[in-house]
Amino acid sequence: AYMPEIFQAHKVGAIIDMQQEEAERTMRALATEEGIFAGVSSGGSVAGALRLSQQVENAVIVCIICDRGDRYLSTGVYG
Repeated sequence: AYMPEIFQAHKVGAIIDMQQEEAERTMRALATEEGIFAGVSSGGSVAGALRLSQQVENAVIVCIICDRGDRYLSTGVYG
C-alpha cells in the first residue's frame, strides 16, 4: 500500500480491509439511495464506516467522500 510521507502510523487506531466488490456495492448504494455520486474510494470509505458503526456505540464516525462517480462511468461499475 502507498504511504505518503505525512502518514503517522501512531495516530491510526485501526485499519479496515476492504474488498473491491464491497466498495463498488456501497458506491452504487450511495448513488441510488442517498443521491451521492461518489467513486470507488468513497464507497470503500463509507463501507468501512458502516462496518465500524456496527461495532461501537455512542461514537462519532467521520467518513470522507474523496472522489466523484463520473470517473467510473466507463468502467461499468454503475451498471
